[in-house]
Amino acid sequence: MRNKTVFVVGPTGVGKTDLAFTLAKKFDGALISADSIQVYKGLDIVSGKDLPKTAKYVSLPELSQNGYNTGFYIDRGRSIFILDVVEPTSSFSVSNFQDAAFKALDHIFQKNKLPIVVGGTGLYVKSLLEPIDTASVKPNIKLRNRLEKLSVEELHKLLPEKKLNTLNNSDRNNPRRLIRAIEINCQGTGSRGQGTTGTVDKKFENLVIGLTCDREVLKQRIDVRVEARIKEGALDEVVKLFKKYESLAPQIKDANGYKQLFQYLQGTTSLEEAIYRWKISEYRHAKNQMTWFQKYGNVKWFDISEKHFLERIEEKVLNFL
Repeated sequence: MRNKTVFVVGPTGVGKTDLAFTLAKKFDGALISADSIQVYKGLDIVSGKDLPKTAKYVSLPELSQNGYNTGFYIDRGRSIFILDVVEPTSSFSVSNFQDAAFKALDHIFQKNKLPIVVGGTGLYVKSLLEPIDTASVKPNIKLRNRLEKLSVEELHKLLPEKKLNTLNNSDRNNPRRLIRAIEINCQGTGSRGQGTTGTVDKKFENLVIGLTCDREVLKQRIDVRVEARIKEGALDEVVKLFKKYESLAPQIKDANGYKQLFQYLQGTTSLEEAIYRWKISEYRHAKNQMTWFQKYGNVKWFDISEKHFLERIEEKVLNFL
């Protein structure tokens, strides 16, 4: 099992986490979360962290870095890494994730368990499947402060046309992604693994499991999830965050669910409209996730509506191991 890793990817609402826990129990695995919002403390309900109150946190000082907490939780009898890593007022980059994930991988390998990376943040997954030089380019706060005042069209003009053409439609219209692309272009790519643990160049075999389903079925699943999170106290969670809105990390302000409920608290929309916008945003996010992951030719796709799909996945993992 040493140096073999399973990835579970796919759109939001398709059941990635449940599958990851099922595989972890069957194959003695430990989970690594690849979710750019669940790394934040206090962002639990809207983000779908779904940690039970009984979940026990285990601190691992040897995995900590730059003040980031990178221990793990025990949930459903399995370890899950890279949840509740930083405060919502802190930034957490792809480079930070990459560092934390490779340290977690080392720890899991040393315990002779199977790492299972689960999540829908494409850049996080890519940073492990295809470690990239640009992940080590550090944030330029002064540059970011200037760029955040510009429109999407103005940001486009600051990127070389060749680079702009490599971005998908979602990234081309996402100011945060555009600013990061400009930042990397200004600083250069640096050297592979710079600022990381050095593990980035280690090779490990991977099996990438992708979950999918009919688009209308997925929309229904998303509707149910959003409504359930509202009942669980999503608005109360957002009200607490709104008290320090100005100091929140930009990715939180723009995250699905949080963004729309913030708009309600700002008085620019009704609660009913905010929930509707949240659902629409999740639909679009799911579509973009599928577009992203379908670019990877090595993903083994499974439709959750097909009979015995779980047994087929388990067989695929067993053959991989």
